[in-house]
Amino acid sequence: MTEATNCCVLLIEDEPGDASLVRQYLRASPNLRFELIWRENLADGEQTIAQQKIDVVLVDLSLPDSRGLDTVRRIRKATRVLPIIVLTGHDDTEFSLKALDCGAQDYLIKTGIDTDSLVRAIRYAMSRISLERRLYESEQRMGMALQSANLGLWDWHIPSGKIIFNDLWASMLGYTLDDIGADIDIWKRLVHPDDWQVIHASLDPHLRGETELYSSEHRLRHKLGHWVWVHDTGRVLEWDMQGQAIRAVGIHQDISLRKASELRDHLLVSALETVEHGVLITDINAGIEWANKAFETLTGYSRDEAIGMRPNELLKSGEQTPAFYQNLWDTILSGNTWRGEVVNRRKNGELYDEELVITPVKDLQGCIRHFVGVKQDVSIRKRTETELWELATTDGLTGFLNRRHFMTRLEEEFARVQRNQHRVAVLMLDLDHFKQINDNYGHPTGDAMLQHFANIIRTELRKIDVVGRLGGEEFAIFLPDTEAEPAVVFAERLRKLLADTPMIIDGHTISITVSIGIATMHTDSGTADCVLTKADKALYTAKEHGRNRVRVWL
Repeated sequence: MTEATNCCVLLIEDEPGDASLVRQYLRASPNLRFELIWRENLADGEQTIAQQKIDVVLVDLSLPDSRGLDTVRRIRKATRVLPIIVLTGHDDTEFSLKALDCGAQDYLIKTGIDTDSLVRAIRYAMSRISLERRLYESEQRMGMALQSANLGLWDWHIPSGKIIFNDLWASMLGYTLDDIGADIDIWKRLVHPDDWQVIHASLDPHLRGETELYSSEHRLRHKLGHWVWVHDTGRVLEWDMQGQAIRAVGIHQDISLRKASELRDHLLVSALETVEHGVLITDINAGIEWANKAFETLTGYSRDEAIGMRPNELLKSGEQTPAFYQNLWDTILSGNTWRGEVVNRRKNGELYDEELVITPVKDLQGCIRHFVGVKQDVSIRKRTETELWELATTDGLTGFLNRRHFMTRLEEEFARVQRNQHRVAVLMLDLDHFKQINDNYGHPTGDAMLQHFANIIRTELRKIDVVGRLGGEEFAIFLPDTEAEPAVVFAERLRKLLADTPMIIDGHTISITVSIGIATMHTDSGTADCVLTKADKALYTAKEHGRNRVRVWL
């Protein structure tokens, strides 16, 4: 309020003499100009407040239509922004303080009023109401902020144990402020018994002045009986001369949803830790963010070693082609799950067969953010499958294909001949006088001779050649992309090598020879079985002409 400012004063006073004195005192102000509006009863005063801009109200508490503190309450109810100065004829300090509690900013005893005291009171009242207005607005803003953040407020007078809560603090537990009262014991009764250790670990050092802030997460019992998780933070604002905490203020935030989410996450992680399959989670670029213990067991890499790396940087064996991985990435980046088998390499260098499932994980907007991989070591299963396949397709003594599977391969080769019109040589082989070895030396020696012969055959085969044991001492070979003449050269070399390589066993040197029949497979051969029959007839001819020789079906 500057010197050039007019201050509009509403005086509500039913004594004309007292009103005249007030007018004189205001006119006598050397620095300020006052405009005085005089009303003789409260009703007229309330109407004036509603109709005109008033800066300050001077009010007598003994009016024709209102007496005592109700007068102050009515004016304060009519407006929150006007400073009120009570004029009283009694020097009653207790009554004056009650008037201040009801909303007045100051009071003056009529017998002690003069220009200086009146102007000073007006200045003080206007300054105080300004501060109260700012405080009120600040409290409103704070309340709105707490409301928006869903924060409960507490204000604790520590020596007395009295505590003030806001509505949100009570409502988050299902109570009203009237339900909970204003004593610290209500909080103590609501705390979960298992959480006191956590609370004391933070609160006690703070009350001793050892920490800047009190903070804990604990449970409070809801009115309906369930537990509400809260994040409780506070700070001591006042200390006494002995360093004892006097007043602390803080907030509660309901974190039940976060705790439920943490519990759910913990449950999911615990479940993933217990499964036997390796599980890993990667980002969109395949960087590993998490892996379970089974992954460590499967690969030999610890979780710390794996996090931040890409699976191919750790496990790639080189057994898969670039096209294989391109197909994998095309599948998962399109949002689909990829399933397949890969050969990977453990940390110690050992290769193993792995069954792998990779599933994309999308965010709420449908964008892929992570991949989850589930890995299972299927090496034993693959070995078992291989062993079962070998048992079903090979001869246990020689390791060659058995008759059934040899015929399947021969038929497949015949189908290829039909497509490509190339020639294939088919050989039938039979060990000469093999029965005599069994009779003279026993069947174990006969089996050893069959293995001896099988090893000789292996030394002469190309990778594309296929051999099978058709039964007893009878064998068959087909040589892809081979005409009759080179087939004869191969057969003669094999015949001579066996004849020149006797078997030595248990001090015995045992010789044996082989007879071989050859037929060629071409597009006009009829069937694969027909070709094998022709080779068998050529073999019969070789045996008729003295054995240990090669014959071709013409």
